[in-house]
Amino acid sequence: MNKVDLVEDKKDLLKVSKEFENLPGFDRYFMISGLKGSGVKDLVQYLVDQAVKKPWDEEPNAMTEEIMKSISLEVVREKMLNHIHQEIPYVIDHRLMDWKELRDGSLRVEQHFITPKQSQRQILVGKNGSKIGRIGIEANEELRLIFKRDVHLILRVKVAQAILGWATIKFISIRLNLELDKVALTSKLDSSEVFEE
Repeated sequence: MNKVDLVEDKKDLLKVSKEFENLPGFDRYFMISGLKGSGVKDLVQYLVDQAVKKPWDEEPNAMTEEIMKSISLEVVREKMLNHIHQEIPYVIDHRLMDWKELRDGSLRVEQHFITPKQSQRQILVGKNGSKIGRIGIEANEELRLIFKRDVHLILRVKVAQAILGWATIKFISIRLNLELDKVALTSKLDSSEVFEE
């Protein structure tokens, strides 16, 4: 039980602790105050005593796929925030849609941005795809450095619209094919593809 420092009549704590005695799945209960630190040492010592010493299941510095997916989302979001300085980034839904390790060891990562309004999509995409292209190039470059392998990053921008109570999503896709050419990073911006569901 935390925040026991806020209880004025300590007899009330004893009443509550009696109720915990018969709860299944609990060996002990602790009365602590995180703010004042009372009881925390007892809890920590109990947890240390319960811990089983054994070798790590994974290498401490190894990156799992889930960690890599999370990093990819954070890197792309960071680059978006660097390029969009208005309130727009905070209403955009950003999702990881696809993650594949290819035969050559590179990664194919597809992420979608879903904007509530067409005008917000236009700001995110930029003139002729320049803004989303820049976001993709910068994010791809950073992901290659972090993952130490080639990354094929695909960013799509969708506009969510409600029509007569039925939600429809228009897909406006800008596919970025980013290739590392020995020293220079080159970007080819394909023509926009429009999909409707």
